[in-house]
Amino acid sequence: MTIGNAITVQRALLSRFGHASAHEAEKVLFGSGNGVDQSAFSKALHDSKVRRERPRSLQISLPFCPVRCLNCDNNAVITHDPKQIDRYIDSLEDEVELLIETLGFRPRLQELQLTGGTPNYLDDRQLVRLMGIIDDNFDLDQDTEQSLHANPKRTSQSQLTLLHGLGFDRIAFGVRDLDPAVQLAIGRTVSVDMIRGIFEDAREIGFKSIGTDLVYGLPCQTTEGIQRTVDALTSLSPDRIDCFAFSRHASSRAHQSALDHCAMPSLADKMALFNAVVESLSEDYEWIGLDSFAKHDDELSLAQSEGRLYRSWTGYSHLPNVETHGLGTSAISDLDDICVQNHITLDQWNTSLKHNEFPVQGGTLFDSMQRAQRDAIRTLMCNMELHDYASLFDNEQWADVSLERFRSDGVFEIDNGVMRVTDEGRYVLPHLLAS
Repeated sequence: MTIGNAITVQRALLSRFGHASAHEAEKVLFGSGNGVDQSAFSKALHDSKVRRERPRSLQISLPFCPVRCLNCDNNAVITHDPKQIDRYIDSLEDEVELLIETLGFRPRLQELQLTGGTPNYLDDRQLVRLMGIIDDNFDLDQDTEQSLHANPKRTSQSQLTLLHGLGFDRIAFGVRDLDPAVQLAIGRTVSVDMIRGIFEDAREIGFKSIGTDLVYGLPCQTTEGIQRTVDALTSLSPDRIDCFAFSRHASSRAHQSALDHCAMPSLADKMALFNAVVESLSEDYEWIGLDSFAKHDDELSLAQSEGRLYRSWTGYSHLPNVETHGLGTSAISDLDDICVQNHITLDQWNTSLKHNEFPVQGGTLFDSMQRAQRDAIRTLMCNMELHDYASLFDNEQWADVSLERFRSDGVFEIDNGVMRVTDEGRYVLPHLLAS
């Protein structure tokens, strides 16, 4: 990879880790024609054998949803046919077997995550079968953190009981916004009373961590409305709140063309919305990284205070940096020197597996300098300071790097050999990364 491409990847990583223009970052990192295919990935997995004692993280993409929200930025598959989900689990089992065969050993999992789509759209039988496949091929123990994203409208007390019995101890419910006008605009409705009942059930059943999310930049949002949403959410006392920026991309997400572009907040409005969220949560929650919040005694808060917060492609973690295996459509695998994404469409993903090939759409190979850049960016974006920052400026195109512009704008500073994101920078960086 050339230095110019390395800079592009660096900027894409910055964008991704700021939760801004994620689809653009994926185009850079995982687009076709970048020289990374399933054979390169297979070689990386063979090389991974020497690190077999390291615990791993497993991310399984379950892309199915009953309906598509107009603001959806995922590669969701809308279906009402349970047999289609059964066939998907069949193919997931093939992908698991191919992974284990190539690795040549049974990995110990530090973390298991089910992402969507809507993971809890699977019925009880499908959830049990999926966990059976995982148990048969990976080592899970009482220290393995199992988490999933869930749609509160698809959740029931009996389902939560089953999930907890299957080992899941962390759950995050997607809310987006509780303002009726915003919900109408994006086609997603959920009430405070519904969320309260689900939270109470999850706590009674024994979930260790209950989270939710908040999206700013949606049509019809106002600072007053998002303040009411924040107040309602904090009254339910979630352990964590993820805050995501939304931008309308109707050219690449056709369903988003149904969003009224005239009702979309401006960049200045989005900054005001985000500022209102930060100020409203500052008393009861720690600001985690750039865009998430956790209670003061949460493991994320403790990790950040000790300078060991980590971020993977699926979110912040208090656990050490490990290799991540992604299974399913659009899932991302992130090993020491390679990062790949699976095919996004079901047809392409299934076709590769039928040929006993990894369903890799594309990816990026990192040399030692690019790995250092990747790790430095993650550290800076998580812990707001960085002691070893030389790799970020070790290139011949200094003037073209976003970091130089950010530094001159006061987004970060370097003092006594330490690079730090300034207080002002922490507010504006997510918006700069979206530009």
